[in-house]
Amino acid sequence: TLAPRAKSEPCWPKFFPWSHPRLSLKAITYAVFMVKHRMRPTFLFATSLSISSRLSPRLRFQSSLGAKIHRNGENGLIILTPDDSSKHSATVILCHGLGDTAVGWLDPAQYLSKQLPHVKFVLPTAPTQPVTLNMGFAMPSWYDIVGLDSRSNEICNGLDESMNTILSLVENEVHPEENGLSPLGPQNSIDYRRIVLAGFSQGGALALYTGMTQTRKNKGLGLAGILVLSGYLPRSKQFAIAPGSESTPILHCHGKEDLVVPVEAASMS
Repeated sequence: TLAPRAKSEPCWPKFFPWSHPRLSLKAITYAVFMVKHRMRPTFLFATSLSISSRLSPRLRFQSSLGAKIHRNGENGLIILTPDDSSKHSATVILCHGLGDTAVGWLDPAQYLSKQLPHVKFVLPTAPTQPVTLNMGFAMPSWYDIVGLDSRSNEICNGLDESMNTILSLVENEVHPEENGLSPLGPQNSIDYRRIVLAGFSQGGALALYTGMTQTRKNKGLGLAGILVLSGYLPRSKQFAIAPGSESTPILHCHGKEDLVVPVEAASMS
């Protein structure tokens, strides 16, 4: 379920759920232009947008066995907690890709929670903002993407704000008592070494950069690990590993024939 995009995945049928409320006239016009001139579409959200839109209502709103689902209607945050909160001993923070929301990864998180009943899954949703590369079309995005070349990849406006969001989620797991009475009830304190940052595509880029550069008390986070699915390293020229995070395990998975984020981006990362 968490495998990177495969060659057999269709691009156009996924991008054209015509009844999808987020599909604007501007997007349709641009797509028609691309087809007319036989140009390859550059919509980076083509493969991630459909993940949530293709989920059935049963999967969207039915709790999984062995886990409780909590939703924050204000910021789109979804949290899956172990049915027995006393068994909670690890946390995975999973970031979606460009144009998607936390709902798009609820189904995989439900599946994993059944296999790992001691793990809490935290699924944040990116703020909706214009993306330059996609003609200024507003969509959930962790940061702005100006272009696909390496020079454009150094800008990433909004990346710092998103890193602060993810870092606050990490701190919430380590110091739950500082948040007062949680609507989830009593929460176990989870050590940094029991927290995994994971993400798909743009979310993978966010997880990688956050996990390796952010600090706590002047040293690296020292997380249990980082999982990058079809992602890449943003701001590579500014990238510097925080002292203490050099040995953080990283699993970086990428499809060889990914049409959205080329595998070369993973190799360069």
